Amino acid sequence: MHISPMHLKILAYTLEVEGHGASAVLQRCGYRVLDDIDEEGDWVPLARFDEMMAAALEHTGDPAFALVAGKSLALMRYGHMVPLVLSAPSLRAVIQDLDRYAALVQDRSELQLEDAPPHARIHVQPLVSGGASGHFRAEFAVTSAIQMLRFAGADSVDILRIDLGLPEPSGLRARYEAALGNRLHFGQAEWGVVFNRALLDRPLPAHDPVAYSAARTRAEAALQAVQSRSDVAERVRQWLVAEFPRVAAIGEAARHVGVSERTLRRQLSALGTSYMELVQQSQRLMAEQLLAERRLSIKQVADELGFASVSTFHRAFRRWTGHTPATWQADQGA
Repeated sequence: MHISPMHLKILAYTLEVEGHGASAVLQRCGYRVLDDIDEEGDWVPLARFDEMMAAALEHTGDPAFALVAGKSLALMRYGHMVPLVLSAPSLRAVIQDLDRYAALVQDRSELQLEDAPPHARIHVQPLVSGGASGHFRAEFAVTSAIQMLRFAGADSVDILRIDLGLPEPSGLRARYEAALGNRLHFGQAEWGVVFNRALLDRPLPAHDPVAYSAARTRAEAALQAVQSRSDVAERVRQWLVAEFPRVAAIGEAARHVGVSERTLRRQLSALGTSYMELVQQSQRLMAEQLLAERRLSIKQVADELGFASVSTFHRAFRRWTGHTPATWQADQGA
């Protein structure tokens, strides 16, 4: 999975704002200074964000740093969501916007609303799971959810239950209660917050119809740009399949979709992929289809996909699936 570098920039800026400094963490993750991270640049592997979260925890020496990061003023500086949240008409609108515009920075929203009377629940599904980074991201998301509820007017009576998927940290309960409230349940299978569902549609006092409309217009334009890149990737895949057994150069693909080669490379990179990855995805798709149909021999399938030899096809197919073409085909017939 790839994500927007916005996540890395926000975390680094949070370290600065909260008085820890970000230089050491940035350098460990391959950056010299904060401005080296272009929040509008190409998406980066999720593993890089995982690495930065782990480095931040080690650098601060604070196992509960997520309780600070989840409500830091640093969150107000970047992205399309801040103006939407600050001017939205209701908490329900905020959560719906988070879900709709998540694609601007990642593949899905980490907060899912479960509206099941008599209560409502925000179910937290962090981008990273497991280990210190997974706990950090989940705590960060829970803390952010609590902040949203308080912004919607929630008090201690409205927040009914807070589920945390980690054992209770020794000596830190008072700190967790100060940040999240006293309805804490550690050691749960899932992360989430149960709350008074009346909060969902209660008008937000800061709602500004003009500002909210303008923020949604900007977010929609950005979302359409992302979706346009996705459409380009799908058009390239379809064209590649139609061109097999010839494996065309990227310049031909760019001309087919009506952009320059440089633009195509940039658009695919922003989606966390590349032209060669699209070629291999298309080859795998066609290989599995042809093998499942059983009309052609394995050599003929290799020829249909433009491979120079059967052995080259075998190696590629094993890399894609973990199986040889013959064993994969046999398994499909089982």
